[in-house]
Amino acid sequence: MRFFCVIFLLCTCIYSSFSQKEIGGRVINKDNNNPLPSVNVTLHPAGSPNILTYTITGEDGGFTLKMNNMPDSVTIYVRAMTIEAQSKTIKSNNPGFIEFAVDEKVTELKEVIVKAPKIRQMGDTINYSVLSFIDETDRSIGDVLKKLPGVQVLSSGKILYQNKEISKFYVEGLDLLQGKYGVATNNIDAQQVATVQVLENHQPIKALKDMEVPENAAINLRLKQSALGAFFVTAQSGAGLPPLLLSNELIGMRFTRTQQNMLVYKGDNTGRDISKELTSFYDMFSTPINFMSVQAPSPPSIQEQHYLFNDAHVISLNDLRTLKKDFILTSNLNYLYDNQKSNSFAKQDIFVDQGQPIHIAEDLSSRFNKRELDGNISLESNTDVGFLENKFHITSKWNDMFGDVAAAQNVSQWLKTPSFKAENKFNYLKRENTKRFRVGSTISFNTHDHVLQVSPILYDNFSVFSPGDTIMSQNVSFNHFKADMYISGGNEKGRFATDYRLGAFANLYNMNSEILMGQTDIPISADSLRNDIKRNETGAELSTMVAYRFSSESRLYTNIPVKILYLDRQDRVRDANKDNMFLLFGPSISLQHRFTIRTELDANLSFSNNIGSITEDYIGYIMTTYRSLNKNEGILSKNRQTSAYVYLNHRNPFTTLFTTLSLSYTNQWKNLLYDIRYSGILNNTVSISHPNNSQYYGANLTLGQSVDAINSEVRIAARYNRSNSLSLNQGIISEFTSNSFSVSPSIKTDIRRNLITQYSATYQHSNNKIKAGVLPSINYFSQNLSISFLPVKKLIFNLTFNHYYNNLIESNSRSSLFGNAGIKYKWEKIDLMLDWTNIFNTSRFVTYSYSDISSYYSSYNLRPAELLLRVRFKIL
Repeated sequence: MRFFCVIFLLCTCIYSSFSQKEIGGRVINKDNNNPLPSVNVTLHPAGSPNILTYTITGEDGGFTLKMNNMPDSVTIYVRAMTIEAQSKTIKSNNPGFIEFAVDEKVTELKEVIVKAPKIRQMGDTINYSVLSFIDETDRSIGDVLKKLPGVQVLSSGKILYQNKEISKFYVEGLDLLQGKYGVATNNIDAQQVATVQVLENHQPIKALKDMEVPENAAINLRLKQSALGAFFVTAQSGAGLPPLLLSNELIGMRFTRTQQNMLVYKGDNTGRDISKELTSFYDMFSTPINFMSVQAPSPPSIQEQHYLFNDAHVISLNDLRTLKKDFILTSNLNYLYDNQKSNSFAKQDIFVDQGQPIHIAEDLSSRFNKRELDGNISLESNTDVGFLENKFHITSKWNDMFGDVAAAQNVSQWLKTPSFKAENKFNYLKRENTKRFRVGSTISFNTHDHVLQVSPILYDNFSVFSPGDTIMSQNVSFNHFKADMYISGGNEKGRFATDYRLGAFANLYNMNSEILMGQTDIPISADSLRNDIKRNETGAELSTMVAYRFSSESRLYTNIPVKILYLDRQDRVRDANKDNMFLLFGPSISLQHRFTIRTELDANLSFSNNIGSITEDYIGYIMTTYRSLNKNEGILSKNRQTSAYVYLNHRNPFTTLFTTLSLSYTNQWKNLLYDIRYSGILNNTVSISHPNNSQYYGANLTLGQSVDAINSEVRIAARYNRSNSLSLNQGIISEFTSNSFSVSPSIKTDIRRNLITQYSATYQHSNNKIKAGVLPSINYFSQNLSISFLPVKKLIFNLTFNHYYNNLIESNSRSSLFGNAGIKYKWEKIDLMLDWTNIFNTSRFVTYSYSDISSYYSSYNLRPAELLLRVRFKIL
């Protein structure tokens, strides 16, 4: 902790917001005072060649240079082929009107070859030329995004820029998909996109521009002029074996700067997880609370196409249109049906300080049926002086899951999880000069009735069960109503900026649970197996923020939120009521410093304290899985957390070097531990009062660059993590330490125009230590090689290999090899594709890993070798 405090005191952090500055002037002919158009005007820090921003003079010879975070002294250069270059150094805080009187000259031109740069920077916008990164193997814009230096696309589809999540995803400056941008990245043709723009420190609310500058970037797709306003309709039909594989698509889209539409249907049972396209990556809606689950195989960390047995259908309907007076109406409707099957053998060893490890071995098979519908409608007005937004979101799910377990006794499981949620968010903002005023609210309602049914009954130690009973059912009903309203305001004066937020909130919960037995679902009246809980959280919150600008390069922020929380808990089964008042606060201090226009340092130190949720309020047992019973002792959990991080960000569009370095530390205090007690494979969990501390350390390095000398895109990522904590099993407290580090290099090379290769690898080393001793270290290594050969135009041969190695697997399975092959032929508007997956017919994949004081071994059933023929064609 002392190390991080020193770092914080030396460099410290959060986002900064500076008012935009303008420098105006004109360029004239020295001899006749005529204005000179089309002259290049560039702005530099005084004494530096680095370009801050640039523009071109108009017909009247005039120019305006605009920029955030302008240094105190700057130099302006004017250049053109027909004039003598000239420069002036000025103070940016009072520049006045700058006039250049220049001499004309005659320049003899020589033959040159001009090559457009791959990456250009204009102020806070990084422009990636798609033409410079695309090749014949790329179909969607998502394929190109994976190559851009500084941009990362995770396996989930989430996009990061400089190792931070993007805040928005636009097409032509409009947010059509409201966070489900996988629909765009997987379906927009890369050939229709001219430029991928990264909008650094992007503020989506125009009225807050130059007042509040978020630290996360946004991405905007600029389409080619020929693609604007055009209708695009594509279809795909695919079939294969064994037994019968289908892969079908129908996609339509149209984009303008005032109206956008995107309609998608996909159906697939080939192991491609098309459901991920409907994942929302905006933090708009919270995940529902689930109390129960089916014991099911954990998916391995390999390509989904090798292990995912699915039958998925996706429909996504999206419409955006600009109404009169700057209003934008956006509507989205999405439906998912997916039937997933899995099968594996799993073994868990729990290491306890005293006695032999606890062994749990199971043959698991499951079937997960997803039926999910969600809709969103949003009305927004976004101008320079005001912002108005209302979003209504609704989601309904009818999911269920079936599972079979072969262990000491065969068990069948069935979990039914229907749920419904509706939420409305309203925000209004008005700006007057440097002052702003905001008001907003969030109202939501969430409900679900879940049922977990298990047969046969394994808990024979409960006297409430009759000898003939074979079915045990756990029912949980849950409702949550939330209301949150606030007003806020702010002002800037000189070097200071202040902001306040005053809000009131209410969270009202109800939870009922009971265990039933037999085919007729006879309720068990024992209080120890029932819950009827009501929990009300009401209160107010006041947050104050003060920012101080040391210079145009540095700014300090302090934020002090204080929350008064009244908690009323009622247990109607045991006729017990408890009410408490809490004062919760989370102060933070942060600093941002810009060393150069391309290098920034952020640092942050924060503290927070919180209390437990309704998931810790129930005192009666709940069967959370077929072999787990959990309850609490009525003790309210409390935790305190201190966190610090340092983040260094460097990007140079001219050299295409993008790199980040981050360090983090967290110390967490909790008042409870959870004791897991095993009887064979069965376990029950209870909470006990035992104050404890946990520490977490992390370091992360990323680097990416285009190397034109070898026609390559090179990346490397390195990560280190360490944690110290306590674990409680069988009444024994165990100290637990975990260490891991990983290195992941990758390179994509166009060896020749007809040969494209890509190689990536990951090496990970991890070791765990408990009080009883050090567990064997795990060395994990994976590598992927992809080769594309183009013998003639429009014909592509693809070959990929995936290799995985784990040193703790004691068999030939410690090393696994997969291979895929494919042929693609383009004929006018038709693509013909033949894919052969898992050509070595690898049938199982074995993994070994640690989590806390447990080790996990899994042998997962895989998809067999498969052939798939697809035809994709453009209708419009």
